[in-house]
Amino acid sequence: MKNEKINECLNDLLTKAYDAEEGFKVAAERAEGHPSLVSFFKKQSEMRRAFGHELKQAISQHGGTPDKGSSIAAKAHQIWISVKDTLTPDHDGEAILEECIRGETVALADYDDKLNCTDLPADVKALISKQRASIASSLAANKAKEKAAD
Repeated sequence: MKNEKINECLNDLLTKAYDAEEGFKVAAERAEGHPSLVSFFKKQSEMRRAFGHELKQAISQHGGTPDKGSSIAAKAHQIWISVKDTLTPDHDGEAILEECIRGETVALADYDDKLNCTDLPADVKALISKQRASIASSLAANKAKEKAAD
């Protein structure tokens, strides 16, 4: 796989890492009154920031330039969380958690899509696999929190 394609793949994930970092920050703010969710969302935001640093390093190693900024889809998702939160009494942590689960499910699909590229170098595939495993773990934790809230 040419470096251009590798960097395109990694920059796509980098943009999504930026998006998720910001999305979890918003979720933490909206989950005020639910200390365990606030803590969880802050940790998720920090994890995505770390993903971003790892992806930037991989992009540079493969001769690319890391993108900056977030996607339009992420901004729409953050607005949806904000609107849903505004319409839900007492900053319903469960509603926010549902949106985070939806976002994590989409993130897993994005990572799976990237892992289906057979031409990725071993170092890139390992990085993507590691980050995907962390997201899968996060999704499982989100689902457990949602189940506990029921």
